[in-house]
Amino acid sequence: MSLSKNLKLKSNPFRMTPAIKPEEIFWAGFPEIKEKFEKRIKRSIKIKNSSLVLNWGEYGSGKTHASRYFSRKDILKNLSGQDKSPFSLVIPLPKGKDPVYQIYISIIDKLNIEELRKEVQASGGDINNYIDELGDNILMKSVLKAFFNDGIAASIIKVYLYGNANAKDMNELGESNILRKFNGDEDYTGFLAGLFSCLTSEMGLFSSIVLWIDEFEDLAILSSTNIDKANNFLRELLDNTPNNLLIFINLTQSTLFGVEDLGEYISEAVRSRIKDMIEFQLPNDTEFKKYLKDLISFYREGTDTNPYFPFDEDVVDWIIKEKEGASLRALNEAFSILLELADLESKSKIDMSVLNEFKSDVVGWKE
Repeated sequence: MSLSKNLKLKSNPFRMTPAIKPEEIFWAGFPEIKEKFEKRIKRSIKIKNSSLVLNWGEYGSGKTHASRYFSRKDILKNLSGQDKSPFSLVIPLPKGKDPVYQIYISIIDKLNIEELRKEVQASGGDINNYIDELGDNILMKSVLKAFFNDGIAASIIKVYLYGNANAKDMNELGESNILRKFNGDEDYTGFLAGLFSCLTSEMGLFSSIVLWIDEFEDLAILSSTNIDKANNFLRELLDNTPNNLLIFINLTQSTLFGVEDLGEYISEAVRSRIKDMIEFQLPNDTEFKKYLKDLISFYREGTDTNPYFPFDEDVVDWIIKEKEGASLRALNEAFSILLELADLESKSKIDMSVLNEFKSDVVGWKE
């Protein structure tokens, strides 16, 4: 949404829909939380041991935004300080009846086989020698070799990985010693573990794999069988990818699932692998005003002596006080509504008179 030039903003900084362009995914305020993520990702680059980190907080506290910001290639490149950067994947925890398969499919959806093949070949090493050392599962090693073999159409590999290979496809793949389809969680987890190991090997492309699993609180609505399957997936993926894998799980606290309920839904085998917990607390006044300054500065067009312009500071203070205890998302929504209404009415700035005009839209009607 474009705004009037009088408001001195390129666009609405508080929009509720996610930014499409990576360069528009900006981190504002909350330097302590940002530093915790930076340290964890840097550690995954420098120290090979795989690890699991739990991020938790209220709905709208910024967990999903963190996953999107720290998946930006330029951000990861800056954190790596070397030729190889981490490879980041962001997926939601599936709500369906087959969570491991759906997680597997979500990851396959994000893989560009042709691009990965080119990059591995450019490294100059022989990935097959590395694959030969990955355990004794002949099928898995054959599939991994075919994945990186540009003599086999990438489309056939993708069809196979999705489980949709027909008889003709299987005949062709049989020449590469792929004699059956994947048929269970063990196959899906085994392939992902093998692939992640290949991509972070000496012949690989990346320093580490950073896997974000968003909306992890949805574990609470799964059946007990599927809760067990999701736990087994995490445990086996970490066990079978002992190096260069960092998993972040984003957990929104709710009446169904809070941190105190971890023991009910997350097995001891998984809990014991959690190396850190990053808490997204509700912002206090000072934190939110710092966040607001940073965000407006990023979207600023021109200059202004008031760091909150087009908002007067007393407007900022009034909204913060009125929305006390609100999430970051709720505060963003209040400022977004006020900004768009002011722009619609061609206001040149947003002072208390403008706020009073639109107060009920911003904070809800009160007697």
